[in-house]
Amino acid sequence: MSTSPMAGLMALAHRLFPHRQFYLRSRGSVQFFEFTPTFQMTVAATTLFVLGWVAYASVVVIFKEQIITAKDQRYASMQAAYEGRVSQMQLAYDELNGLLVLAEERFQNATRDLESKHRQLTALLMQKQAMDKQIRQVRTQVAVMGNYAGRSYAQASSPDGANTLMMQFAEAEPAVRQSRAQQNISDSAIGKVANATLAGGKGSGAKSVLSGNYVVQRIAGLEDRLNNIQKQQLALLGELRDSASGQIDRYQRVIAMTGLNVEAVANQVGVNSRNGRGGPLVPLGAEIRLSALDGVTDEFEKQFAEIAQTFGRLDNLTSAVARLPLVTPIEFGLYRGTSGFGYRVDPFTGRVAFHSGADMAGEYGTPILASLPGRVINAENRGPYGLMVEIDHGHGIRTRFGHLKSVLVKVGDMVQFRQKIATMGSSGRSTGPHLHYEIWFNDVVRDPTKFFDAGRNVFKG
Repeated sequence: MSTSPMAGLMALAHRLFPHRQFYLRSRGSVQFFEFTPTFQMTVAATTLFVLGWVAYASVVVIFKEQIITAKDQRYASMQAAYEGRVSQMQLAYDELNGLLVLAEERFQNATRDLESKHRQLTALLMQKQAMDKQIRQVRTQVAVMGNYAGRSYAQASSPDGANTLMMQFAEAEPAVRQSRAQQNISDSAIGKVANATLAGGKGSGAKSVLSGNYVVQRIAGLEDRLNNIQKQQLALLGELRDSASGQIDRYQRVIAMTGLNVEAVANQVGVNSRNGRGGPLVPLGAEIRLSALDGVTDEFEKQFAEIAQTFGRLDNLTSAVARLPLVTPIEFGLYRGTSGFGYRVDPFTGRVAFHSGADMAGEYGTPILASLPGRVINAENRGPYGLMVEIDHGHGIRTRFGHLKSVLVKVGDMVQFRQKIATMGSSGRSTGPHLHYEIWFNDVVRDPTKFFDAGRNVFKG
């Protein structure tokens, strides 16, 4: 069965090309020619090949121009496709190059904007640190002069006897950290970058074209990070504003406790009028141009302008509180309150009369200390006051010390806080050793005990 096809072929070949013999007689001689099947098949194959070649050559010669034209068209089509591909690659390169140039310009602007905001925030924080330091000094002064408890005029002791200054620091919430693999790029950022890249792009079309591009995704990721940083800056501004507002309310209550007008004290005592200053008002950071992120930048500038005003108010109040005589003139509060401010029964006449200060009794020779820095304007015997010292602290504030035993300063001397200026005595119109202490503001005598109470409030706050 396996040899039947081959046998069939061999039988067909023998039928088509049988063994042939040819006899040629010429001039009485006979020649014999024999053609074997193999020779016949060879001649037939050669003849078919020659005929095929002749046919192919004829076709080529006849249809030469058509063949060349077809080849040229194919080559032209291939060249056009190649050039189109090259053009697309060049266009993609130009788009990416333009995207990088645009991104570089955008992020340079964003960097300058962030640096400007950082300088503004740094200035605010430095101002806040300076104000906090000033208040800490006031609290320390109150603690030292009032036996670490803001000693009351009525000689009440602290309930726990604590001697620790209580400070409060506002801590910002820690930023949530994410790994790069977990970071999600918002669609708005990709659309923003895509629209900025394709000049003719329209919304979703531009976004769909470039949203899958790696460079676009990277830039969009940076855009999101910038937006997050700006949100954190806005949150920090909000925290600073809330903290400053709370401090403003507290310091206004402190000043109000002294019986003085808050606005008058803030505008007169809180402003440094000794150093000549001036010039047009230019808000901090206003000289920096806004970046391309107009919405967030406008919000930042708006909030910063508001908090700058808030900090200006807080700065005035802080300076005012630091410049008020909120401590007792007797170190560690070693005195007994014997007579308060206002109307009382006079110890000499037995009639109701106005008492213009606070009497603090103690031992002869008890040191009397300056309750604020200032300049001595009086140091003399003055009628009912006896031996008296008066100090001008500036900003309309004066303190007066009467019934002294001895005076340790002279007119014109500049005294510092806690400097020993006199000793307790009973000179003048006095029934025993004590200090008559007065506080004057804008030539109006005030109740010193209210200042002591305000000082205790600063200490506790």
